[in-house]
Amino acid sequence: MYRDKLYIVYIIISIVSLLFLIISLNGLLFHNQYLINLIPLKSLGNWQYWILIASTIVFIYFAYLTYSILNDIYTFKKLLKSSSKKTFIDNMPSLERISKRLGKNYDELLKQAKHKWGIKK
Repeated sequence: MYRDKLYIVYIIISIVSLLFLIISLNGLLFHNQYLINLIPLKSLGNWQYWILIASTIVFIYFAYLTYSILNDIYTFKKLLKSSSKKTFIDNMPSLERISKRLGKNYDELLKQAKHKWGIKK
């Protein structure tokens, strides 16, 4: 069940890491006083560079995971709404892979679509 809404966690982690990325970039390069007063990273010293590197890596990784899951959801729903049985059958391996990755709700939707098209397996 948790895999159905996992993209929400990925979005939250992406946003938090983006905030750390912006704040650390500001502390190192731009020196905007409002952001420096809001979250003072100056007291961390050389750790600002590590925060910048870590937040960049975390943001890129979780932004990719978010994109991947949302793309899978879009593809899954598009293929389920297909009006052609041939298209549905041709894309069955990718539908099964996506349904296993996304969780039970998507597996149930796939079973319902198989029943609708009269596919036994």
